[in-house]
Amino acid sequence: MNLRETPGTSPAHRPPGHAVPLDLRGATGGTGADAVRAALDTPQPGGDERRFLVVDDAARLVAHQFLYERLYSYGPARVVCLAVGAPEEGDPPARAGAGAGAGGSALRRPLTLRPPTAGVLWVLDPHTADDPDGLRPLVELLLQPEVFDAVLHALAGVVHGVAVPSVRVVEHDLSDEARTRVWKEALGALTGQEASGGGPGDAVPAELAVLLDDSLPEAVAGHRWLEPSRPAAARRRACDDALEEARAGHRLARGPAGLFGAGARRADLPGRLVGLGRALEAYRDTVAGAFTDADGVRLTQEQRARLLERGIVLPDLPAASRTRVVPALRDLTEHLLDQPLPLRSAAARLAALSDRSAPAGSAARLARLDELCDPAYLRHLAGPPPFRAGGTSAAAALLALVPAFVAGLWPGPGWFLGPATGAAAAALAALMWRHRPNRSPDGRYDGGGTTRIAARLLGGLAGGTAGAVAGSLSALPAWAGAAAAALALVGAVVLAVRDWTRSVDAWWRGTDAEYAARVVTGVDRLLAETAVHDWLLADARRHCADGARATALLLRALAATADAYGGGGDGAASVPGPRGARPEPAPRQAPPADADGGGELWTWDAWSDSAADDGWYDAAPATPFGPPDPAPAGSDAYAGDPAGPYGDRDGGSGDRYGEYGDPDGGFGGPYETDGGPYDTAAPDTPYDVPAGPAHPYDFAGPARPYDRSGPPRHIGPAYEAVPDPSHDPLDGFDDDWSPFGPAEDPPWLERERGDGGPDLVDTLVADLASGTRRILAPCWARIERDPARAGRTPLDGPMRDLLDEVHGRLLRDAATSPPPHDPNPGRRPDATRMTGVASDRVTELLAPGGGDAEPAVPLCGPQHRRLLSADPLTVHQVRFAPEAFRRGAAEPDGGPWQDRPYAVRAEYADDVVWTPTGRHAGVLGLVPLRADTVRTVREETPEEEDDPS
Repeated sequence: MNLRETPGTSPAHRPPGHAVPLDLRGATGGTGADAVRAALDTPQPGGDERRFLVVDDAARLVAHQFLYERLYSYGPARVVCLAVGAPEEGDPPARAGAGAGAGGSALRRPLTLRPPTAGVLWVLDPHTADDPDGLRPLVELLLQPEVFDAVLHALAGVVHGVAVPSVRVVEHDLSDEARTRVWKEALGALTGQEASGGGPGDAVPAELAVLLDDSLPEAVAGHRWLEPSRPAAARRRACDDALEEARAGHRLARGPAGLFGAGARRADLPGRLVGLGRALEAYRDTVAGAFTDADGVRLTQEQRARLLERGIVLPDLPAASRTRVVPALRDLTEHLLDQPLPLRSAAARLAALSDRSAPAGSAARLARLDELCDPAYLRHLAGPPPFRAGGTSAAAALLALVPAFVAGLWPGPGWFLGPATGAAAAALAALMWRHRPNRSPDGRYDGGGTTRIAARLLGGLAGGTAGAVAGSLSALPAWAGAAAAALALVGAVVLAVRDWTRSVDAWWRGTDAEYAARVVTGVDRLLAETAVHDWLLADARRHCADGARATALLLRALAATADAYGGGGDGAASVPGPRGARPEPAPRQAPPADADGGGELWTWDAWSDSAADDGWYDAAPATPFGPPDPAPAGSDAYAGDPAGPYGDRDGGSGDRYGEYGDPDGGFGGPYETDGGPYDTAAPDTPYDVPAGPAHPYDFAGPARPYDRSGPPRHIGPAYEAVPDPSHDPLDGFDDDWSPFGPAEDPPWLERERGDGGPDLVDTLVADLASGTRRILAPCWARIERDPARAGRTPLDGPMRDLLDEVHGRLLRDAATSPPPHDPNPGRRPDATRMTGVASDRVTELLAPGGGDAEPAVPLCGPQHRRLLSADPLTVHQVRFAPEAFRRGAAEPDGGPWQDRPYAVRAEYADDVVWTPTGRHAGVLGLVPLRADTVRTVREETPEEEDDPS
């Protein structure tokens, strides 16, 4: 049965709930009690019963009965005991008081280890039980809460709750070279190169965008910045009035009224332009004084009072609150990290944001004010440009010539009318000069100019004479000549008025008086922009600049830490392989014959129905954990060791576990960090890993449950959101266990190594970026309070913890499991795209009805076959696999999940137990024992005999 969820549901990260590992092999009363106490003190999240995985000597289960009872002292508990070693020999009643043996016929267990709350897995295979590398994968599997619960549930259906495990496991992982390469690539993509210049990008939140440019919020769109009764508003109105007066003067000056009337002369248009310039200058001086008075990085109450005295009213602007800056800055930073953008590139963008948002003070806008209201323009208004009418001399002469020629066509009178019409054109030019718009009536302002009087006169006389000659020669009728003369006089006047109007309009355009409206509007907008960005938003802009600069400093510090981590700053110069990794083993060959003469591997096909018919009862049982050269039959092979090969490890130099046992109850003495050949702190060891916080589940010694070198490291409240890599209970096994014997895999373990899939580096970078967000999470409160100090916050420890955590998952399961800070674990790539190894072998083992072609390997020798039940139908199986192997699987109807982009066409059995982490997938079989093989002992006393359960 699947104890987690159906295969179709989306995986979600849950708090760690691993079983607490506990090693009681060789533990005495004092050391065993300390180990149990440490296990009980280990926190287990969740409200369900506590889980304990105990590794113990099979011959000492009853001797440790009191220790097992203490595991229930804190409330309900579930216990799976991994009993290691051979059974006891001899007749059970005769051996009631014995503590241990080697070989034999029965497993004696205390009442505490009975189902349904406890169960025993009996490992009899010497290649697995006596080899840490062989036992470690099995322990890693059982520590998974899903596998733990499934195994305990299956043991409840087995006779006595005791079974011999049979295993077939496929391990998906990366090669050491690929692991080193992808880790360096991920660190390089995370940190990036130094960058400078550029801008903050296009994804700036609206709360920060208003601080970067001169745009005005909608909240101030209809605000009146000038108090009507104050000087600033009066001077602003004076500009409008002066401009309107100048426009009115222009309207009077143009057209026939301006040329022939007397009102244009009294309008004094040049004086009005001078008044317009003075009004603009006064308004500019008022605004410039306000900019000077309110200069600074923050507007004070005194400055507000001076602004109000000038007549400038500031509104209440919600966007001016600095409380909105840091959340928006956090959103921008997290967006940059989610892209993902390298840390140094993100820091460069934040530095550009800091430069652009830093307030410069309102006095810095005086230059812009001078550009808008240029003093040169004001001087231009005070000095009107010259007035020019008639165009060029030739054009002016032509304007007089044409009417005069037409008037001269009347035979006879034309000799008089032609030249008179030319003289009239010259007289109109003289009137234009007298009424020119750039001259004041009193003569104070006179821009000069020309109306081409002489050219008009000469042209008129020449035209009139030519017309008279032409009229005499043509002999036109009198009526035609009179009509031509009248038309010529009217034409001369019309052409003069048209020329006057066009010349006045051209002169008006030359004054640029209309530009004054743009000047006033520009000054108004500049005043509003200054009021918003330099006065109202000054505090928010300064806070944004300081916060962005602090965040950029933090990102650069994190990048430097990552560079030091990958470049050898903390012992990770060469990225290590997985903890406990060994050179790639050669293809497994058939093992040599056992000492007892068993020359071939035992298979289920050789399993007979009766143990009495196979002759094994007559054979002398071998001592699987004995010395390499077993003593002859009948001799005392362990005379020097009163407890035999499973004696107390705390005494005697002849202890069998003296080579690789832990005198304190751990998993191996020479693998301690105090100086064994596989010390993880040694500089040349292949199992060296980056230094990190000790494991809370580390059980290297009963008196040191949390840290073998000192008190546990805690990140602290400021970094409680950062995932602590020490929460992984599997690290304790990797730290304490190292390769033993030749680099050869157990026969039930298949290792598949890949060079990394297409999504591995990107996923690692995304994990690091997501973790960086969590590291920065507690810093935002500091940036809100004091950005200057927050930028110097040391984040080396949390960053190294993050790197250790991500690197540890890369070592443990090729980063196929999502980290605790993954916001969307369901979209994580599957195992194939992460490791580069196809999941065909896993699919074969876990397919519906699959796994039968290649049976699981029982963890016992051929000499122990008589202890097993003769009914293969009683074998219980637990199929297990990490979530990464079913991620992206199809829906029952064949349609892909929308939130899973990596479609996997793999069908798995319904009873597969899916674990959130891990790199092992396969089948764990529970082979029952014969009814008389397990004996339950209520008390460890010589007088009481064992009672079969």
